[in-house]
Amino acid sequence: MQAIKAIYKDGNIQLLSPMPDINEAELFIIVLDKDKQSNAVASSFRNTPSNSEEEFQALGLANYFDTEDDNNVDWEELFDVKPR
Repeated sequence: MQAIKAIYKDGNIQLLSPMPDINEAELFIIVLDKDKQSNAVASSFRNTPSNSEEEFQALGLANYFDTEDDNNVDWEELFDVKPR
């Protein structure tokens, strides 16, 4: 996936970033009203966590890892899952 910046004005879309060299693509367009735009808009996309530890870190529980409580638990066994 690649994000491409563009502007819409008077019924036309003008690309501000080059399109990747591809023959066909599905596009998802997110409309940000220029007059109501705030600084809260994300400037990048986050990667999807690939394992349970990354998921917990994404939830803000990173300070729990590598503590005595965490190291004394076999989480895969506790939840009956097999590690990838």
